[in-house]
Amino acid sequence: MYNFIAKLLNFIESSTDQSNSDIIIAEYILRNTYELPNKSIYEVADACHTSPATITRFCKRFDDISFKELKEYARTFIEFNHTELNLDKMKDNFYPERLNEYFNDLTNSLEQTKELLKSKNLMGVIKRIYEAEKLAFFGVTFSHLLARNAQFKFIRLGKYVTAYSNHENQITDALSLRKGDFALIISFSGDTRFIVRLVKVLKGQGIPIVAITGRKDSYLARNAEEIILVSDKSDSDFKSPIIEEISMLSIINSIYLVYSLFLHSIEEHRMEE
Repeated sequence: MYNFIAKLLNFIESSTDQSNSDIIIAEYILRNTYELPNKSIYEVADACHTSPATITRFCKRFDDISFKELKEYARTFIEFNHTELNLDKMKDNFYPERLNEYFNDLTNSLEQTKELLKSKNLMGVIKRIYEAEKLAFFGVTFSHLLARNAQFKFIRLGKYVTAYSNHENQITDALSLRKGDFALIISFSGDTRFIVRLVKVLKGQGIPIVAITGRKDSYLARNAEEIILVSDKSDSDFKSPIIEEISMLSIINSIYLVYSLFLHSIEEHRMEE
């Protein structure tokens, strides 16, 4: 249900007119998500100084849903958040050693990731990046943040890079790719419903896929031309990927580092000629 909040944020981010009714309604929902399931459409309209009809139109533009369905989105999001952390368990286990365990697990994960990083695979990815006219990076929820991180890094190295946040824009981007372009998908599990859909679209476009994943037998890995594996270590106490996201970020940084050195060597060679 992260996508519910992400879409609301996109409504706000994509508009420069903060007086727009869609922005006002989205802002209200973000501030009152936990109260929304118990609100009537009239109460929300009154709070946003608009009409019930405008709320209905917002719901249609938001995700082609009804106000009742919007409230269900909020209710599901709230339930998801309540299972993100086991607060009772944390109270019983909150001691400095728990932090030590985390850093030990993180260190082990990075060591495993380093061992899994094969130079042949890495150089294959570097070559694809260098030759690509456009780089399209894909990821959802936390993996999207890694995709955006990679986007900024490679834009600085002179590449044309996209990394859209919501599902619809990612699918549109995948459909726009053509021969000579390149797709990199970041997904620890590699098996979520959206990732499977995205892979099918890219395969249908004939676009080569590079996968950064922790699951070598995942749908993503099985359909990628290049696979870079990270450690499969995770912290089962949390739904948020507090270990695996660092392992995947280390791969992004490794690709960036080696690609930078690769460009430097090419430039030096040109100067010698």
